[in-house]
Amino acid sequence: MNHIVIDLEMNKIERQYHGENKLSSELIEIGAVKMNEQFEVLDTYQTYVLPEFGSMDERIIELTGITDKKLVGAPGFAEAMDDFTVWIGKAKTQYYSWSMSDLRQFQMEAVFKEYKGKIIQKMERNWNDFQEEYSRLLGIEKKIKLKQAVASADYEFTGAAHTALADAVNTAEILRLSKNKEEFERVMRPVLDLFRQEKRENTLLDMCPEFFASLPEFSNK
Repeated sequence: MNHIVIDLEMNKIERQYHGENKLSSELIEIGAVKMNEQFEVLDTYQTYVLPEFGSMDERIIELTGITDKKLVGAPGFAEAMDDFTVWIGKAKTQYYSWSMSDLRQFQMEAVFKEYKGKIIQKMERNWNDFQEEYSRLLGIEKKIKLKQAVASADYEFTGAAHTALADAVNTAEILRLSKNKEEFERVMRPVLDLFRQEKRENTLLDMCPEFFASLPEFSNK
């Protein structure tokens, strides 16, 4: 069993329609990290993807550093997905990303551009929202950003944020840590203790609102 962490960068485009399907962003970069059953890194993958609809949005250029010039000669969506599929290989695989937005981008763009590759269906069956899983491990309901997760684990963010491979590498590092329960508890203890304390305090407030309201330090707020 392999584990592949994926991150995508997308360009904002003027909304396109194809029958009932609509597309408001387009894939411009794929980054991924392949790990084995022990969550040890086996390989990495990166490719730019040539968009079909318009030039790069100025805000996206500022955010990602990806310009129209960088995309010259890049494969289109179908070619990029086929190449990515070859890199993924035939081993059983679980896929991970920070939120579900990357899977939805694959799905929407595949439908819109009539891509027939079976890799999309394989991803759908084996996709994991690691952002949600990480919040669950911390015992919190809110979702946090990848940079916050890296900082909470006392790691230095590797590479430039909002580049697909760097984001995938950092997500993979947090994923690896999360699969070692003892190490996760050790590294994350200050954060876990903080969230657990907040949860206990919130629970007491929820359970005894009238009592706390009667206390001067609470009644004056």
